[in-house]
Amino acid sequence: MALDSRDRWARAAAGWSARADWFRAQTMPVSVWMIDAIDPQPGQTILDLAAGIGDTGYLAAERLAPGGTLITSDFVPEMLTAAQERAQRLGISNVRFRQMDANLPLDQPAASLDGVLCRWGYMLLDDREAALQSTRRVLKPGASVALAAWGAAAGNPWAAAPVGILRERGVLEPDPPGAPGQFAWAEPGAVAERMEAAGFVEPRVEDLRFEMRFADVDEWWVHQIQTSTRMADADARLDYATRSDILAELEAAAAPFEQPDGFLVIPARTWVAAATA
Repeated sequence: MALDSRDRWARAAAGWSARADWFRAQTMPVSVWMIDAIDPQPGQTILDLAAGIGDTGYLAAERLAPGGTLITSDFVPEMLTAAQERAQRLGISNVRFRQMDANLPLDQPAASLDGVLCRWGYMLLDDREAALQSTRRVLKPGASVALAAWGAAAGNPWAAAPVGILRERGVLEPDPPGAPGQFAWAEPGAVAERMEAAGFVEPRVEDLRFEMRFADVDEWWVHQIQTSTRMADADARLDYATRSDILAELEAAAAPFEQPDGFLVIPARTWVAAATA
């Protein structure tokens, strides 16, 4: 993966660590679906690919005991360090940490794994189909991969609205067509098509809807700049007046999602999928 991408994820590690408990709670329906799809059993070995702070794999680790092992991987050491610290806090011991770039052939023996998890990782890779082919190679015959890939921007205003405001003001450039990114696999049928092309059998894809809950607009904005270095860099370039105008626009965008207690409950939508090697 390009050096600028490595740098961005390395710089984002601290922010993801700070938001870990919040993100785990909001995205639990996705992680639970994925874990149930691969059905980890005691004694098995499962890889959490492009794991970030590791939460999805950590749910699997509980079901692998006794005797099983979770391999938590990421391609930047800073994110792995954050994941290790989180595992220690959660008391998870049956886990190994490996630096692994999912853009490259996976450094893992063929047919050696009982399952692979990849939550919101594949769509960020340069060659998504090659990554799926590499995943299939390391799975035992009949073993499964479970993944998540974000649905369309319109179904994810929690992420799309702040980015859209900055782009309308010319602060952020739009992503080139076909480039890796959050919504690269958003089109219906895209996930199943890629899985089948990589040789996986009978992919099962579901449209999973859930919610992101923020205390207020300030927390919504802070989440964006803590977890995205592109957003953080854009925010750092803003003068006071422009930032105030942007936050006012975000306040207006938040109005339909405000609850009686003042919290914001904003829709989220992702594809979840599983298939057999």
